[in-house]
Amino acid sequence: GDKKTARSPSPECERRTHQRLQDSPRRCMMVTVKGVTLAVGCLVFFSGFVIVSAYLSGWWPGSDEGEGEGGGSRTSVSETIDDFIIREVNHDNIRNNLRHLTLKPHVAGTPAELETAKWVEETWRAQGMDEVHQVAYQVLLSYPEKDTPNLVRILNDSGAAVWTSPGRQKPLYAPEEASPDVLPDFNAYSAPGSVAGDVVYAHFGREEDFKALENLGVEVKGRIVMARYGEVFRGNIAATAEGRGAVGVLLYPDPQQFSPLGEEEVYPSTVYLPGSGVPVGTVFTHDGDPLTLLYPAVDSAYRMSESKANLPRIPIQPISYDDARHILRHMGGELVPSGWQGGLNVTYRLGPGLAETGWKVTMEVLTHNVPTTIYDVVSVIRGSEEPDRYVILGNHRDAWYLGGLDPSSSTAALLELSRVLNVLRNETGWQPRRSVVLCSWGAEEYGLVGSMEWSEQFHKQLMARTTAYLNVDMAIDGNYTLRAQSTPLLYHLLFEAAAKEWVRATRRENFVASKHTRLWSKRFRDEDIDVLSDVAILGSGSDYKAFQHNLGVPSLDVRYTHGPGLYTQPLYHTLYETFAAADELYDRGFNFQAAVTQMWAVMAVNLADAQLLPFSLVEYGDFVTVAFDQLVEHYGDLISSRNITLDYFCAAVTEFSQAARNFTNNIININSTNPLAVRRVNDQMMMVERAMIDPHGLPGRPDYNHVVMVPSISNIYASTAFAGLTDALDGITDLDPEQQEERWDQFSQHLAAVTYYVTTAGKVLSDDLWKNSYLFVCQRHSPVDVRDQF
Repeated sequence: GDKKTARSPSPECERRTHQRLQDSPRRCMMVTVKGVTLAVGCLVFFSGFVIVSAYLSGWWPGSDEGEGEGGGSRTSVSETIDDFIIREVNHDNIRNNLRHLTLKPHVAGTPAELETAKWVEETWRAQGMDEVHQVAYQVLLSYPEKDTPNLVRILNDSGAAVWTSPGRQKPLYAPEEASPDVLPDFNAYSAPGSVAGDVVYAHFGREEDFKALENLGVEVKGRIVMARYGEVFRGNIAATAEGRGAVGVLLYPDPQQFSPLGEEEVYPSTVYLPGSGVPVGTVFTHDGDPLTLLYPAVDSAYRMSESKANLPRIPIQPISYDDARHILRHMGGELVPSGWQGGLNVTYRLGPGLAETGWKVTMEVLTHNVPTTIYDVVSVIRGSEEPDRYVILGNHRDAWYLGGLDPSSSTAALLELSRVLNVLRNETGWQPRRSVVLCSWGAEEYGLVGSMEWSEQFHKQLMARTTAYLNVDMAIDGNYTLRAQSTPLLYHLLFEAAAKEWVRATRRENFVASKHTRLWSKRFRDEDIDVLSDVAILGSGSDYKAFQHNLGVPSLDVRYTHGPGLYTQPLYHTLYETFAAADELYDRGFNFQAAVTQMWAVMAVNLADAQLLPFSLVEYGDFVTVAFDQLVEHYGDLISSRNITLDYFCAAVTEFSQAARNFTNNIININSTNPLAVRRVNDQMMMVERAMIDPHGLPGRPDYNHVVMVPSISNIYASTAFAGLTDALDGITDLDPEQQEERWDQFSQHLAAVTYYVTTAGKVLSDDLWKNSYLFVCQRHSPVDVRDQF
């Protein structure tokens, strides 16, 4: 996000602070929406909001929480419950779980992956979960030929191969790397085929990179595009290249990002990627089963033909940076623009083609699609008072190879979390007020398939009854600090849990962190602000997608992550993401994985037990306000040039923000002894996120429904505020007049829809069924004024 100047808390900040529901020093929210970063600063303490927070948590005098047995008591015993969880989480159990899960590859749809599903099911039954079930779906997955790897070659002018890629990653350290079940390198859902042609180097394969090539006179059509991993989702790279007429795509990890200390300082000595490493993954740009989009892949489902499915039509293949070096060494054409040179010791050129006359690159890709069965495993601890309200926790189980970090670190954590909750029940008599549902998803790596199919099958129940969804895609991808992505509604839950005293995690340089928030604020910091903890909003790329973006269920995802000096998790989706990497390099002693387990469990119990849901309504209003102002900052002049008014939209934002404040101020007046009154208030708060859901979907994107927090159309890993509006405006002036008119019509229609749904989000916090909308005066702040508030 943009750097901000440190300022004293303004009166507006103090006013908002007073209304925040939090029983610890206030951290006002700052939003950088295009990022989107939500920062926590302005330490202020107000007794007023301590009272409200206490009331929400159910331990303020007058609340009926804690009376009698069960019911999720959150009296002073609440601290005992949290302490119990923190003490009970066992590092060795997590380590043993992870070791079991990483003994052999378990790609979705394979017998090995079914074995892991059965093991999770058996573990949950043995722990004493109230219900445990496997849920199967018939879906379309994709695999390479096990004994005939996909190959890339350089052919000379006589057609002889002067170099051929190995097609597999070389075992380096852990014995299981040499497992006969390891598949050759591939990109799932690539089209099969053999192509030959000139190569064009496209940097990171972003839309702006392809535009730069076009401006430089480098034609992509009919050629093979080679691009670097790292800036956007691999499927977006492939789709953009295909849309511009490329006949094939090669994707590789450049050592500039993946091995910055040099090619000798790599796995197994460090966490950096060796030259033989190949990050694999799906290139399908949608989520769920490709043949039953928007509907569950059950036996009765209609399945379209593959020819009609939105699947890639060209071969796509990942290669290592050792492989890329061979191609780049022979590249012809002009030198790359400034900033496009990578970390290989060769001169990077654009192409098209190789320097030697008549030489070509060929791709022979045998990846093919296969109907197969995947399995989710679902277990339940039934609630004692509101069993029809669900707190859902989930992570996926399938891995491209051994899954030492992604996803098995989180599966190991989830199994320990479930053990701890069952021990809590058995030893203390605790029973959650609401039902706790644990989900182990299948086939996430192919495009969130297991969670999408389950959410589509049980759409109505989940949308009506789910309180929140807490995801941990991987417990760790580093050991530097906590990383969180969240809807604003769960900020209070997130920061309250992060402020607990956790296991002391001693790092190699003897840095000790006893509180997540202390380390988080210290390490995810804007240089110009004293205290700043970053929370990104949810893009796609993990199993929260269906819940947040389709159902309107408040969601979050947490993990321990790497520092700013590390571009990415370098071993991600490679053969070298092993148990040894987790055990010997990332988390000796399993301190960080234990800390994430503790935090995950505490958040789940807090949500399941609280009489009134600990939702952050005011912060949501602040988020939407700042998002609107930044939309005006970036696009206001362009929109005004078309005589399109934003006044109705601004009034809707103002009304929602004010409704959130009013509701928060009045919630303390609730009769907490009346279960129907409590249920009514909770239902209203649950409706807020649902109110942002457009059942028709975003323009041209029926598989995304949330009008506020939306993954970018050019990079589904990232998320932006009001992306349905910004996507329509991005690049609009570069289009021809007819295309511009179509875009403006799309923008205007979606502007009306967004205005309506934001207004509705305010209405659900009241009993208003008659007042005309947009009666609020548009209280527009300049973008600078909004930032000054923090």
